[in-house]
Amino acid sequence: MIDFPAREVRLWDGERCRYTLSTSADLVATNIERREVDWSNSLLLSMRFTASRIGPYNEFLYVFFKCLSMERIEYVENYYDSCQDDGQDIVLDGWQVQRRCPHLRADLGRFGQIEGEVLTCTLHGWRYDLTTGRCLTADGHDIRASAVS
Repeated sequence: MIDFPAREVRLWDGERCRYTLSTSADLVATNIERREVDWSNSLLLSMRFTASRIGPYNEFLYVFFKCLSMERIEYVENYYDSCQDDGQDIVLDGWQVQRRCPHLRADLGRFGQIEGEVLTCTLHGWRYDLTTGRCLTADGHDIRASAVS
């Protein structure tokens, strides 16, 4: 078990986990022996696993399996730093929102669609509650939004 909050690898004790991924020990051992740096290709695309989650999608967990080297970790950390909000806002259907989607920086002036109080970035389907700015698709990707009076 990889316990991210505790920052440790340990034996699973049957406790409830937010994300589970189970596969054969030999596949994990092979990836470790080969020093694979991208388990999304060597493990996830093999389709030889079972997985479940409680709650929303977590892109950081997926990125973890793609970045199992110091070079890749540095690259992805720099990528996320460069994706920070640039402060630009737009008005869309009576709401002032930040111009760029927190997911992959799509221009919401082009890809944003509002239905009720929910903004959807139609490029990848990420959704936001405009009254709170909370991302409904993944934790930690909230948006700046306010109603225009």
